[in-house]
Amino acid sequence: MFLILLVIILALAYYLLYRNLDYWKKRGIPGPRPYPIVGNLGDIITGKRGAEEIYTDIYRKYEGYPFVGVFKSIIPVLLVRDPDLIKCITLKDFPSFQNNDIFADKSIDPIFARNPFALRGNEWKTKRAQLTNCFSSGKIKAMYPVVDKNSQNMVRYINNEMKTSNCFDAREIFVRLMLDNVAACALGIEGKCFDEPYSEIRRMADNFFFTEGWSSLRFILCFNLPPLANFFKVKVITQEVEDTLMSIVRSTLKYRRENNIVAHDFLQSASQLDSSQSIFNDVDITAHVASFFTDGYETSSRTTALLIFELALNKDVQQKLRAEIVEAYEQNGRQFDYESIMKLEYLDACVHENLRKHSVVPLMPKICTEQFTYTPTNPEYKNISVTIEPGTSIVIPSTAIHHDPKYFEEPEKFKPERFINKDVNKYAYLGFGLGPRMCIGRIRLGSRFAIAQMKVGLAYFLKNYEFTVSPKTETPLKYDPWFFLLSVKSGLWIELRKIEDN
Repeated sequence: MFLILLVIILALAYYLLYRNLDYWKKRGIPGPRPYPIVGNLGDIITGKRGAEEIYTDIYRKYEGYPFVGVFKSIIPVLLVRDPDLIKCITLKDFPSFQNNDIFADKSIDPIFARNPFALRGNEWKTKRAQLTNCFSSGKIKAMYPVVDKNSQNMVRYINNEMKTSNCFDAREIFVRLMLDNVAACALGIEGKCFDEPYSEIRRMADNFFFTEGWSSLRFILCFNLPPLANFFKVKVITQEVEDTLMSIVRSTLKYRRENNIVAHDFLQSASQLDSSQSIFNDVDITAHVASFFTDGYETSSRTTALLIFELALNKDVQQKLRAEIVEAYEQNGRQFDYESIMKLEYLDACVHENLRKHSVVPLMPKICTEQFTYTPTNPEYKNISVTIEPGTSIVIPSTAIHHDPKYFEEPEKFKPERFINKDVNKYAYLGFGLGPRMCIGRIRLGSRFAIAQMKVGLAYFLKNYEFTVSPKTETPLKYDPWFFLLSVKSGLWIELRKIEDN
């Protein structure tokens, strides 16, 4: 009896592990051989490579194919290579791909599950419509004085620290700046990150995306195997961060309501949203504040630090950008304002080129919602078709596409001019995503705010300092294989020289 039971268990295990691994083969879609349990992402578990590097390698091995069939665990995933298919997924046939391939249960992870990135279908559309009121340039402009003040505080902080050392981690500098900005503009509180080594907002930020030990597995499950994450009740946002953020939001809103205070920040805008179409309470407000927090701090600080690293490597670009910034400063009465900074063409090109070369969000995960058949029309791709069934996972590998010489000449070189000359396939550049799902990223307050604060911080930084890469920086850069954002392991160290008033 025991032997029969064992055979049944082994047969069932074999069936569950292998039953789907010929999914793409049966459909005539090429792809690398998957392995039981891990699929094609086994190197993530061992920490050898991250998902971004694995998908990039697969992308390069299948030159000439419009798409490739891969597996995350036993889940089939279509890896997209053809920009025309990207156009279909993100724009032309958006209704068939309207959801991101991430699912969070509100009963398990109430804050992240209400994030626009995780919301699906009608609920996403409703929340997007509610938040439209928050997404104006005027609201960003109203926050500019705070961002300008904090950027000046950054310069004072650096000048004081330079009395003992001229070597700084660029990521650390911009973590402090972005946290002060987000604290003031999203939560209406003082971050004090340039004044205190470990302020309350800094402690919360460090816990927000903590990536050591269990947290590493947490992110692997949540962003690569959402069903498994939900089965084990894994949260993206830890209970400690959730409690802290909820406490700040509730106490701030309570104080404002009791004292009839109206502030010009995101919390104020979110608290005034019309809730007639659906329930919109303090938890919903906190979820959108958390989204703002992610855009305004985590991705912004990483992106800006990487741009500083590129400028340190490319002195000619650094000098050209500084000249543009200083000219604007002089022409504007020796000060910066919102309009003058946002009009800087070369600064904008540098931001875009940095997002191309260093895709801080290296993968765009989507999921099919309506059956869709695609056959490439570009003769550069092999003439094969795919019918994508509802529920099928899709990955658009931003990093791989951004480093494909077919779309970006000399992709390993930092060349901002390519964005001035507009010599870019608009469906191959995914720095801010594409289509309605990322249209909220284009117009979303958090994302527009992120771009604005990056440009202001960069303007003040370049006006005041020349900088080179420090020997402390490990090159080539090494990234954390377990984190879903592009995360440099050992810091981006630079050496500064103060520029006398110019």
